[in-house]
Amino acid sequence: MDVFEKIGESVYTATYKVKNKAKEVADIASLKAQVTTCEEVIRKNYIAIGKAYYEKYKDSEDSEFAKHCTAIRNAESGKKRLLQEIEDRRNGLDPEAETDADPDDESFI
Repeated sequence: MDVFEKIGESVYTATYKVKNKAKEVADIASLKAQVTTCEEVIRKNYIAIGKAYYEKYKDSEDSEFAKHCTAIRNAESGKKRLLQEIEDRRNGLDPEAETDADPDDESFI
């Protein structure tokens, strides 16, 4: 019976250790998820501050962030142009096609 008791104790000890390790891993995963949530809140608020600053000072040439504001304006302009090109292509318009081309002209092909 001594052998069976030792096996039983070993199984119990191993099960207990596995259970505790699983709980520890789950707790750490939960904490990491909470850290990620905090980082997301921080990121969103940095973005909100940046947008508010941009809206307030975007036309100011004296701002120390003038080059960044210019870069944003240029990117917005590029985005608008690209979105229009996407829409044109979806509608079957080729933005590089010559608008004055005559389909009856032999050089059209």
